[in-house]
Formats: sequence, structure tokens, C-alpha cells
Amino acid sequence: MGSLSQFKATLQRKADRNHKRSIYKKEQNLSYSKETPEYNFPELSDKELKQLKVDIRSKIQFENRKDFLIILAISLILAYLIYIFVLN
Repeated sequence: MGSLSQFKATLQRKADRNHKRSIYKKEQNLSYSKETPEYNFPELSDKELKQLKVDIRSKIQFENRKDFLIILAISLILAYLIYIFVLN
């Protein structure tokens, strides 16, 4: 009769797992909503909007230049080190 009790225990564990999964799926589905979130951003005039765009573009250009200079410096250092080790 040991195998019957083991079989029943296996079925009970499977039922418990399925119950936990169903609860988890119900909780996951609650996060989906058709409502769009509303943000309280201030309304900008055309002049302010253009200034904001200019500021964002200048920040992006600055970041790109900074990244380029860092990569260039690292590349030059690596090239110099390779040149030293290869010739010596």
C-alpha cells in the first residue's frame, strides 16, 4: 500500500503547485489595464519647447564627443603599447 500513498501524495503536490500557479497568474493579470497613465507635465510654449530641444541636442552632442574622445584615447594608448611590445 506504500505506492498508493506515494501516488496520492504526488497528486496532492501537483494540485498544490497548480493552485499556486493559478494564484500567481491572477495576480499577474491584474497589472494589465487599458487605462493610459496621465502625467502632470507642464504645457510648454513653442519657444520653450524649441529651447528644450536645443538643450537636449547639445547634451547629446556633448556626450557623443566625450565618448569619442575616451575611445580615441584608449585606442591610442593600446596602439602605443602594442607598438612598444612588438618592436622590443
